[in-house]
Amino acid sequence: MKIRTPKEIGSLVRQSRKDQGLTQLNLARRIGVSRDWIIRLEQGKGGVELALVLRTLKALGLVLDVQQSEPNRAEETGIDLGQILREGGLHEH
Repeated sequence: MKIRTPKEIGSLVRQSRKDQGLTQLNLARRIGVSRDWIIRLEQGKGGVELALVLRTLKALGLVLDVQQSEPNRAEETGIDLGQILREGGLHEH
């Protein structure tokens, strides 16, 4: 999965949370944020603090691995999380 927008990272968080059987409230408590913050993140709303997004990914056992794309291939920009997962680039903690 390539992440290009806040909405796409929100979808990743939502799906991972659901896959782990967590409610928004469970995840919020684990991270130390409000349920409303989780809702805004999952909806791809702006204004969510990056440090909290990274804390959320860690709480879900995900690690963000950014790779530089080739400059002449604009259609390839973004992060291909599917490929990263297949190659073992995301690790559980």
